[in-house]
Amino acid sequence: MIRQKRLRKSVTLTDAQSKRLYELSEFDGTDPVEHAMRAIDEYLKKQKLDFTPPKEKDISAEFKDRSGDPNIQGAVWLSGTVDRYEFSALITKVPTKSAIDKGKISKLSIWDPVILQNTNSFIGSCIVNYDRGWDIKPSKLAEPYFNKVKVLLDSSAEKFIKKKTLR
Repeated sequence: MIRQKRLRKSVTLTDAQSKRLYELSEFDGTDPVEHAMRAIDEYLKKQKLDFTPPKEKDISAEFKDRSGDPNIQGAVWLSGTVDRYEFSALITKVPTKSAIDKGKISKLSIWDPVILQNTNSFIGSCIVNYDRGWDIKPSKLAEPYFNKVKVLLDSSAEKFIKKKTLR
């Protein structure tokens, strides 16, 4: 029997659905995941979702805490809030290949604290997670929050590393 597959973070297929996708894939030679993605996209298009993400200018972001990283010389952990979400980031002294856009943001997580408290699952509560590579890329709904945090981190990273103070 085919095990349940988890797609699009919150859509779970039953064994029967997984088996049907496998049979359909054998018939037309397309990957079962591709069939599932198309079906999910079609389902989401039919939904009447009136939610639109806020504009970046309407989002507030601020730092709450700062601490040095004992394992990386000159690196700083910064945390804060961006509207109802919380974030944590590791900023390095010099740009690196494994950072976001080859810059200084080596790690970044943005999560919903309510979901974290209710589920006790950090990765399940994340809307964005970058750990020297994308674990959870920002969706269209999460992108304004990610952009606001990235601008805040990019503009303040130098201050925190040099002065080692929280503004």
